[in-house]
Amino acid sequence: MKNSDCLASSIAVMKYTGVWMPDNLTYGGRMTYMVFRCVTQTFIFVFIILAEIAYVYKHRHDSERMVDAAVLLLSHLVQAVKLMTIIVRQERIKRLISLGDGPAFTPTEPKLKAQLERAVKLTGLIGNLVLWSACITGVFWFVVPALKDVLTLPLKITFPFDISGQYIFAVMYVYTSLSVLTCGVGDAAENFLVSGVLTLASTQVGLLHEQLLDLKTDGKDGCYKKAVLCVKFHQRIIEYVEEVAKIFGLPIFCQCVTSSIVVCMTVYKITITQEPVEMVTLVFYLICVMMELMMYCYPADVLLNKSLQVSDAAYPEWSGNIKTAQVLLLTTLRAQRALVVNAGGMFKISLPTAAAVVQTSYTYYALLQQKLKKE
Repeated sequence: MKNSDCLASSIAVMKYTGVWMPDNLTYGGRMTYMVFRCVTQTFIFVFIILAEIAYVYKHRHDSERMVDAAVLLLSHLVQAVKLMTIIVRQERIKRLISLGDGPAFTPTEPKLKAQLERAVKLTGLIGNLVLWSACITGVFWFVVPALKDVLTLPLKITFPFDISGQYIFAVMYVYTSLSVLTCGVGDAAENFLVSGVLTLASTQVGLLHEQLLDLKTDGKDGCYKKAVLCVKFHQRIIEYVEEVAKIFGLPIFCQCVTSSIVVCMTVYKITITQEPVEMVTLVFYLICVMMELMMYCYPADVLLNKSLQVSDAAYPEWSGNIKTAQVLLLTTLRAQRALVVNAGGMFKISLPTAAAVVQTSYTYYALLQQKLKKE
Protein backbone atom coordinates (compact mmCIF):
# COMPACT_ATOMS: atom_id res chain seq x y z
CA MET A 1 0.00 0.00 0.00
CA LYS A 2 1.24 3.45 -0.94
CA ASN A 3 0.70 6.42 1.31
CA SER A 4 -0.88 8.27 -1.62
CA ASP A 5 -3.58 5.61 -2.06
CA CYS A 6 -5.86 7.84 0.00
CA LEU A 7 -5.68 10.36 -2.86
CA ALA A 8 -6.45 7.82 -5.59
CA SER A 9 -10.14 8.73 -5.99
CA SER A 10 -9.46 12.46 -6.11
CA ILE A 11 -6.66 12.06 -8.65
CA ALA A 12 -8.87 9.78 -10.78
CA VAL A 13 -11.61 12.45 -10.86
CA MET A 14 -9.08 15.10 -11.88
CA LYS A 15 -7.69 12.84 -14.61
CA TYR A 16 -11.12 12.32 -16.17
CA THR A 17 -11.92 16.04 -16.04
CA GLY A 18 -8.66 17.02 -17.73
CA VAL A 19 -6.91 18.54 -14.71
CA TRP A 20 -4.39 15.85 -13.76
CA MET A 21 -2.15 14.61 -16.56
CA PRO A 22 -1.49 10.84 -16.29
CA ASP A 23 2.08 9.66 -15.88
CA ASN A 24 4.19 7.84 -18.47
CA LEU A 25 2.46 9.36 -21.50
CA THR A 26 4.28 9.70 -24.77
CA TYR A 27 4.77 13.10 -26.34
CA GLY A 28 1.73 12.54 -28.55
CA GLY A 29 -0.26 11.37 -25.56
CA ARG A 30 0.63 14.50 -23.59
CA MET A 31 -0.40 16.74 -26.51
CA THR A 32 -3.69 14.86 -26.87
CA TYR A 33 -4.41 15.18 -23.16
CA MET A 34 -3.64 18.90 -23.23
CA VAL A 35 -6.16 19.34 -26.04
CA PHE A 36 -8.67 17.30 -24.03
CA ARG A 37 -7.96 19.53 -21.01
CA CYS A 38 -8.52 22.74 -22.96
CA VAL A 39 -11.76 21.51 -24.54
CA THR A 40 -13.16 20.08 -21.30
CA GLN A 41 -12.34 23.01 -19.04
CA THR A 42 -13.40 25.61 -21.60
CA PHE A 43 -16.69 23.89 -22.44
CA ILE A 44 -17.73 22.86 -18.92
CA PHE A 45 -16.10 25.50 -16.75
CA VAL A 46 -14.98 28.70 -18.50
CA PHE A 47 -18.18 29.25 -20.50
CA ILE A 48 -20.28 28.82 -17.36
CA ILE A 49 -18.22 31.39 -15.43
CA LEU A 50 -18.59 33.90 -18.24
CA ALA A 51 -22.35 33.28 -18.38
CA GLU A 52 -22.61 33.76 -14.59
CA ILE A 53 -20.64 37.01 -14.76
CA ALA A 54 -22.95 38.20 -17.55
CA TYR A 55 -26.01 37.42 -15.37
CA VAL A 56 -24.59 39.33 -12.40
CA TYR A 57 -23.78 42.31 -14.62
CA LYS A 58 -27.23 42.24 -16.19
CA HIS A 59 -28.95 42.28 -12.78
CA ARG A 60 -26.38 44.44 -11.01
CA HIS A 61 -29.13 46.77 -9.75
CA ASP A 62 -31.20 43.92 -8.27
CA SER A 63 -29.57 42.92 -4.96
CA GLU A 64 -31.65 39.78 -4.45
CA ARG A 65 -30.87 38.39 -7.89
CA MET A 66 -27.20 39.24 -7.50
CA VAL A 67 -27.07 37.34 -4.21
CA ASP A 68 -28.82 34.40 -5.86
CA ALA A 69 -26.28 34.26 -8.68
CA ALA A 70 -23.14 35.14 -6.73
CA VAL A 71 -23.27 32.01 -4.56
CA LEU A 72 -22.00 29.65 -7.24
CA LEU A 73 -20.07 32.35 -9.11
CA LEU A 74 -17.75 32.94 -6.15
CA SER A 75 -17.28 29.20 -5.69
CA HIS A 76 -16.42 28.83 -9.38
CA LEU A 77 -13.95 31.71 -9.29
CA VAL A 78 -12.13 30.15 -6.34
CA GLN A 79 -12.19 26.82 -8.14
CA ALA A 80 -10.52 28.51 -11.10
CA VAL A 81 -7.64 29.51 -8.81
CA LYS A 82 -7.35 25.90 -7.59
CA LEU A 83 -7.41 24.59 -11.15
CA MET A 84 -4.66 26.91 -12.29
CA THR A 85 -2.57 26.08 -9.23
CA ILE A 86 -2.84 22.33 -9.80
CA ILE A 87 -2.22 22.59 -13.55
CA VAL A 88 0.71 25.03 -13.35
CA ARG A 89 2.38 23.38 -10.33
CA GLN A 90 1.47 19.80 -11.15
CA GLU A 91 5.05 18.56 -11.40
CA ARG A 92 5.83 19.96 -7.94
CA ILE A 93 2.70 18.31 -6.56
CA LYS A 94 3.66 14.98 -8.10
CA ARG A 95 7.15 15.23 -6.59
CA LEU A 96 5.54 16.00 -3.24
CA ILE A 97 3.34 12.91 -3.50
CA SER A 98 6.31 10.78 -4.55
CA LEU A 99 8.23 12.06 -1.53
CA GLY A 100 5.34 11.00 0.69
CA ASP A 101 5.43 7.53 -0.86
CA GLY A 102 9.21 7.25 -0.51
CA PRO A 103 11.18 5.29 2.07
CA ALA A 104 11.75 8.39 4.20
CA PHE A 105 8.02 8.48 5.02
CA THR A 106 7.36 4.73 5.03
CA PRO A 107 8.42 3.11 8.33
CA THR A 108 9.51 -0.52 8.47
CA GLU A 109 8.63 -1.15 12.11
CA PRO A 110 5.38 -3.18 12.25
CA LYS A 111 3.69 -0.96 14.85
CA LEU A 112 4.40 2.28 12.99
CA LYS A 113 3.59 0.72 9.64
CA ALA A 114 0.20 -0.50 10.89
CA GLN A 115 -0.54 2.95 12.31
CA LEU A 116 0.27 4.59 8.98
CA GLU A 117 -1.85 2.09 7.01
CA ARG A 118 -4.85 2.74 9.25
CA ALA A 119 -4.47 6.48 8.72
CA VAL A 120 -4.22 6.04 4.93
CA LYS A 121 -7.35 3.85 4.81
CA LEU A 122 -9.35 6.24 6.99
CA THR A 123 -8.25 9.24 4.92
CA GLY A 124 -9.21 7.46 1.71
CA LEU A 125 -12.63 6.63 3.15
CA ILE A 126 -13.21 10.26 4.09
CA GLY A 127 -12.11 11.32 0.60
CA ASN A 128 -14.69 9.03 -1.02
CA LEU A 129 -17.37 10.38 1.33
CA VAL A 130 -16.49 13.95 0.31
CA LEU A 131 -16.73 13.08 -3.40
CA TRP A 132 -20.09 11.35 -2.98
CA SER A 133 -21.42 14.30 -0.96
CA ALA A 134 -20.45 16.66 -3.77
CA CYS A 135 -22.05 14.33 -6.31
CA ILE A 136 -25.35 14.19 -4.38
CA THR A 137 -25.38 17.96 -4.02
CA GLY A 138 -24.80 18.38 -7.76
CA VAL A 139 -27.66 16.01 -8.57
CA PHE A 140 -30.01 17.93 -6.26
CA TRP A 141 -28.90 21.21 -7.80
CA PHE A 142 -30.03 20.33 -11.33
CA VAL A 143 -33.07 18.26 -10.30
CA VAL A 144 -34.69 21.07 -8.27
CA PRO A 145 -35.55 23.31 -11.30
CA ALA A 146 -37.31 20.37 -12.97
CA LEU A 147 -39.69 20.10 -9.98
CA LYS A 148 -40.86 23.71 -10.15
CA ASP A 149 -43.98 24.91 -11.94
CA VAL A 150 -41.88 27.00 -14.29
CA LEU A 151 -38.82 25.18 -15.57
CA THR A 152 -35.58 27.16 -15.30
CA LEU A 153 -31.92 26.40 -15.81
CA PRO A 154 -30.00 25.00 -12.80
CA LEU A 155 -27.72 28.05 -12.80
CA LYS A 156 -28.38 31.77 -12.88
CA ILE A 157 -26.71 32.50 -16.20
CA THR A 158 -27.14 34.69 -19.25
CA PHE A 159 -26.22 33.61 -22.77
CA PRO A 160 -25.66 35.94 -25.74
CA PHE A 161 -28.40 34.11 -27.69
CA ASP A 162 -32.04 33.18 -27.22
CA ILE A 163 -32.61 29.88 -25.37
CA SER A 164 -36.40 30.07 -25.12
CA GLY A 165 -36.92 27.52 -27.89
CA GLN A 166 -37.92 24.02 -26.82
CA TYR A 167 -34.91 22.15 -28.20
CA ILE A 168 -32.25 24.74 -27.45
CA PHE A 169 -33.54 25.03 -23.87
CA ALA A 170 -33.32 21.24 -23.44
CA VAL A 171 -29.75 21.26 -24.74
CA MET A 172 -28.74 24.11 -22.44
CA TYR A 173 -30.41 22.41 -19.47
CA VAL A 174 -28.39 19.25 -20.05
CA TYR A 175 -25.24 21.32 -20.61
CA THR A 176 -25.59 23.31 -17.38
CA SER A 177 -26.53 20.18 -15.43
CA LEU A 178 -23.39 18.44 -16.67
CA SER A 179 -21.35 21.50 -15.73
CA VAL A 180 -22.79 21.67 -12.21
CA LEU A 181 -22.11 17.99 -11.54
CA THR A 182 -18.61 17.96 -13.07
CA CYS A 183 -17.49 21.20 -11.42
CA GLY A 184 -18.88 20.16 -8.04
CA VAL A 185 -17.18 16.77 -7.94
CA GLY A 186 -14.01 18.22 -9.47
CA ASP A 187 -13.89 20.96 -6.83
CA ALA A 188 -14.27 18.36 -4.07
CA ALA A 189 -11.41 16.35 -5.58
CA GLU A 190 -9.16 19.40 -5.75
CA ASN A 191 -9.95 20.32 -2.15
CA PHE A 192 -9.27 16.83 -0.88
CA LEU A 193 -5.91 16.73 -2.64
CA VAL A 194 -4.76 19.50 -0.29
CA SER A 195 -6.50 17.96 2.70
CA GLY A 196 -4.94 14.58 1.97
CA VAL A 197 -1.35 15.80 1.86
CA LEU A 198 -1.90 17.77 5.08
CA THR A 199 -3.36 14.68 6.76
CA LEU A 200 -0.38 12.59 5.65
CA ALA A 201 1.95 15.24 7.06
CA SER A 202 0.21 15.19 10.45
CA THR A 203 0.34 11.38 10.42
CA GLN A 204 4.09 11.50 9.84
CA VAL A 205 4.47 13.89 12.77
CA GLY A 206 2.56 11.39 14.89
CA LEU A 207 4.96 8.64 13.82
CA LEU A 208 7.91 10.85 14.76
CA HIS A 209 6.33 11.38 18.17
CA GLU A 210 6.08 7.60 18.65
CA GLN A 211 9.69 7.08 17.58
CA LEU A 212 10.93 9.67 20.05
CA LEU A 213 8.97 8.06 22.89
CA ASP A 214 10.32 4.62 21.97
CA LEU A 215 13.81 6.08 21.89
CA LYS A 216 13.63 6.94 25.58
CA THR A 217 12.58 3.42 26.54
CA ASP A 218 15.37 1.73 24.59
CA GLY A 219 18.11 2.76 27.02
CA LYS A 220 21.50 4.13 26.02
CA ASP A 221 22.62 1.52 23.48
CA GLY A 222 22.05 2.67 19.92
CA CYS A 223 20.15 5.76 21.01
CA TYR A 224 22.48 8.19 19.30
CA LYS A 225 21.99 6.71 15.81
CA LYS A 226 18.23 6.53 16.31
CA ALA A 227 18.18 10.11 17.55
CA VAL A 228 20.04 11.28 14.44
CA LEU A 229 17.48 9.46 12.27
CA CYS A 230 14.67 11.18 14.17
CA VAL A 231 16.27 14.59 13.58
CA LYS A 232 16.57 13.88 9.84
CA PHE A 233 12.98 12.63 9.75
CA HIS A 234 11.80 15.79 11.47
CA GLN A 235 13.67 17.94 8.97
CA ARG A 236 12.09 16.08 6.03
CA ILE A 237 8.63 16.65 7.52
CA ILE A 238 9.36 20.37 7.91
CA GLU A 239 10.47 20.60 4.26
CA TYR A 240 7.37 18.65 3.20
CA VAL A 241 4.99 21.02 5.03
CA GLU A 242 6.80 24.10 3.75
CA GLU A 243 6.42 22.83 0.18
CA VAL A 244 2.70 22.20 0.74
CA ALA A 245 2.32 25.78 1.98
CA LYS A 246 4.22 27.21 -0.99
CA ILE A 247 2.17 25.25 -3.53
CA PHE A 248 -1.31 25.65 -2.08
CA GLY A 249 -1.04 28.89 -0.10
CA LEU A 250 -2.94 31.03 -2.64
CA PRO A 251 -5.96 28.72 -3.19
CA ILE A 252 -6.27 28.18 0.57
CA PHE A 253 -6.29 31.93 1.09
CA CYS A 254 -8.97 32.44 -1.58
CA GLN A 255 -11.08 29.62 -0.13
CA CYS A 256 -11.02 31.08 3.38
CA VAL A 257 -11.78 34.62 2.21
CA THR A 258 -14.69 33.70 -0.05
CA SER A 259 -16.16 31.01 2.23
CA SER A 260 -17.49 33.66 4.61
CA ILE A 261 -19.34 35.37 1.74
CA VAL A 262 -20.64 32.11 0.24
CA VAL A 263 -21.87 30.84 3.62
CA CYS A 264 -23.61 34.17 4.24
CA MET A 265 -25.41 34.12 0.88
CA THR A 266 -26.35 30.45 1.17
CA VAL A 267 -27.83 30.91 4.64
CA TYR A 268 -29.79 33.90 3.36
CA LYS A 269 -31.21 31.87 0.46
CA ILE A 270 -32.18 29.08 2.88
CA THR A 271 -34.12 31.55 5.03
CA ILE A 272 -36.15 32.99 2.13
CA THR A 273 -36.83 29.93 -0.02
CA GLN A 274 -40.33 28.47 -0.03
CA GLU A 275 -39.47 25.26 -1.89
CA PRO A 276 -38.68 22.24 0.37
CA VAL A 277 -36.53 20.51 -2.26
CA GLU A 278 -34.60 23.70 -2.94
CA MET A 279 -34.05 24.12 0.78
CA VAL A 280 -32.62 20.59 0.99
CA THR A 281 -30.34 21.39 -1.96
CA LEU A 282 -29.09 24.57 -0.32
CA VAL A 283 -28.53 22.75 2.98
CA PHE A 284 -26.45 20.15 1.15
CA TYR A 285 -24.53 22.93 -0.56
CA LEU A 286 -23.92 24.68 2.76
CA ILE A 287 -22.60 21.42 4.19
CA CYS A 288 -20.26 21.06 1.21
CA VAL A 289 -18.97 24.62 1.66
CA MET A 290 -18.31 23.99 5.34
CA MET A 291 -16.64 20.68 4.47
CA GLU A 292 -14.39 22.54 2.02
CA LEU A 293 -13.34 24.90 4.79
CA MET A 294 -12.83 22.09 7.30
CA MET A 295 -10.82 20.06 4.78
CA TYR A 296 -8.18 22.77 5.04
CA CYS A 297 -8.53 23.88 8.64
CA TYR A 298 -8.92 20.58 10.50
CA PRO A 299 -5.84 18.70 9.18
CA ALA A 300 -3.79 21.91 9.45
CA ASP A 301 -4.90 22.27 13.08
CA VAL A 302 -4.03 18.63 13.83
CA LEU A 303 -0.64 19.16 12.22
CA LEU A 304 -0.05 22.28 14.32
CA ASN A 305 -0.92 20.56 17.61
CA LYS A 306 1.00 17.36 16.87
CA SER A 307 4.09 19.32 15.88
CA LEU A 308 4.08 21.05 19.27
CA GLN A 309 3.91 17.66 21.02
CA VAL A 310 7.20 16.68 19.35
CA SER A 311 9.03 19.12 21.62
CA ASP A 312 7.84 17.31 24.77
CA ALA A 313 8.60 13.88 23.31
CA ALA A 314 12.11 14.90 22.22
CA TYR A 315 13.15 16.63 25.44
CA PRO A 316 16.05 14.55 26.91
CA GLU A 317 15.04 13.28 30.33
CA TRP A 318 17.94 10.99 31.11
CA SER A 319 21.63 11.59 31.85
CA GLY A 320 24.78 9.78 30.82
CA ASN A 321 24.35 9.96 27.03
CA ILE A 322 25.49 13.49 26.24
CA LYS A 323 25.67 13.09 22.47
CA THR A 324 22.09 11.83 22.27
CA ALA A 325 20.88 14.58 24.59
CA GLN A 326 22.53 17.22 22.41
CA VAL A 327 20.88 15.84 19.27
CA LEU A 328 17.45 15.68 20.88
CA LEU A 329 17.86 19.16 22.30
CA LEU A 330 18.14 20.52 18.75
CA THR A 331 14.89 18.75 17.84
CA THR A 332 13.22 20.11 20.96
CA LEU A 333 14.22 23.67 20.15
CA ARG A 334 13.05 23.42 16.54
CA ALA A 335 9.78 21.70 17.49
CA GLN A 336 8.81 24.63 19.71
CA ARG A 337 7.94 26.43 16.48
CA ALA A 338 4.73 24.82 15.32
CA LEU A 339 4.35 23.52 11.77
CA VAL A 340 1.75 25.85 10.29
CA VAL A 341 0.34 26.39 6.82
CA ASN A 342 0.04 30.06 5.99
CA ALA A 343 -2.75 31.06 3.61
CA GLY A 344 -1.05 33.28 1.09
CA GLY A 345 1.36 34.42 3.80
CA MET A 346 -1.49 36.31 5.49
CA PHE A 347 -2.74 34.06 8.29
CA LYS A 348 -2.26 30.53 9.54
CA ILE A 349 -4.84 27.84 8.89
CA SER A 350 -6.39 26.18 11.94
CA LEU A 351 -9.76 25.55 13.58
CA PRO A 352 -9.86 29.09 15.02
CA THR A 353 -9.60 30.30 11.42
CA ALA A 354 -12.71 28.31 10.53
CA ALA A 355 -14.49 29.78 13.54
CA ALA A 356 -13.49 33.28 12.43
CA VAL A 357 -14.89 32.59 8.94
CA VAL A 358 -18.24 31.50 10.41
CA GLN A 359 -18.33 34.56 12.66
CA THR A 360 -17.62 36.83 9.71
CA SER A 361 -20.37 35.07 7.72
CA TYR A 362 -22.90 35.88 10.42
CA THR A 363 -21.84 39.54 10.34
CA TYR A 364 -22.26 39.66 6.56
CA TYR A 365 -25.64 37.93 6.88
CA ALA A 366 -26.91 40.54 9.35
CA LEU A 367 -25.74 43.39 7.09
CA LEU A 368 -27.29 41.74 4.02
CA GLN A 369 -30.66 41.39 5.75
CA GLN A 370 -30.64 45.04 6.78
CA LYS A 371 -29.77 46.18 3.24
CA LEU A 372 -32.48 44.10 1.56
CA LYS A 373 -35.11 45.19 4.11
CA LYS A 374 -34.38 48.84 3.29
CA GLU A 375 -34.85 48.11 -0.42
